[in-house]
Amino acid sequence: MPEEEKKPLSPAQTTATQLIQVVTPDAPSDGYYLLTQSPSSNKLTKKVTQKITDPAQFDLFGDGHIDESDFRLFIKGYRELAHGVKQSAAMLLDSLMIIATENGMADTLVTLPLKRYMQMRGLSDEKEIRKQVKADIDALERISFEYRGTGKNKGAWLRVHIAGGTSGQIKNGDIIFRFNQDFFDSFKVGDSGKYLYMFFPPEALQGSIRANPWKYWLARKIAEHKRMNIGKPNEDVIGVQTLIDGCPDYPKYEDVMAESRHVGMLIIDPFERNMDALAPRITWEYQLPEPPRDYHDFIDANVAIHWSAYPKDRMIQIEAGKKKRAKRQQAGENPAPRKKQKSANIPLPGMEDIFP
Repeated sequence: MPEEEKKPLSPAQTTATQLIQVVTPDAPSDGYYLLTQSPSSNKLTKKVTQKITDPAQFDLFGDGHIDESDFRLFIKGYRELAHGVKQSAAMLLDSLMIIATENGMADTLVTLPLKRYMQMRGLSDEKEIRKQVKADIDALERISFEYRGTGKNKGAWLRVHIAGGTSGQIKNGDIIFRFNQDFFDSFKVGDSGKYLYMFFPPEALQGSIRANPWKYWLARKIAEHKRMNIGKPNEDVIGVQTLIDGCPDYPKYEDVMAESRHVGMLIIDPFERNMDALAPRITWEYQLPEPPRDYHDFIDANVAIHWSAYPKDRMIQIEAGKKKRAKRQQAGENPAPRKKQKSANIPLPGMEDIFP
């Protein structure tokens, strides 16, 4: 049977192909994942594994909740979960969203081959990973959250479920998960309909959680910080306190001092070891003349982040676009509407969608 003639890619599909080359397993060794993100999703990821222990955080049905000024998390049947929502569930969520991002956020039904997930996580025990994924899917399907809307919904509380009704499963070697469309919509910026993205180092998902329990959280906070501060002097400088605040249930200084007093062993050493585990794509150093001498030197310090082969060419485009838009705004001009690509049948992201 003759091979079907390949049609040329549309401009939007070409842009997407260039982006996907950064994130697929076949990408060069310096590749990064492209991950859709938003302020509400960043809060969700941080809070979803936080232990719920206060009786006031439970209702009569055993459902748990965490309330903040602009974010509320709800976990149905939390008491039924042996150890709450595990970190592996947050990592599965990000892995599924990486696939959704590759697909242009065009389909809420995401299929992630189990073999690829094992590769993303750097795991080899298929029997164990199947068991873990099933438990993590169960946890994700229990989660909903509320966040303050933007644009036409500015200030209103919006309720969102992660899962979209169809039960997730592992079938024919694939992890199959249906997201709720409202969950996808929560990533959009105001009324623009655009998504925000960040480059995410693969090392964040790899390796043993037990050996480096904070590596994933540190990488996520660093990637979020980079995304939020692109073009600013502090885009690659971040405080130790900020990084630790991004790690759920990290040992607290007061608790350590009230018990063993082993601050170096329980707070400082794990931080340094988990930061080191992000190499080779992320390396770091204290912005101090010498290593911290005690906890106070440590917690007050900033660290400089060094990225290996970060997509600088895209950064240049981003900065140029931001400066042009700023000049137009100062001049009181309305930005020209973007032309729609008639040949594009999938709403794949272009540069302005990635970093509006």
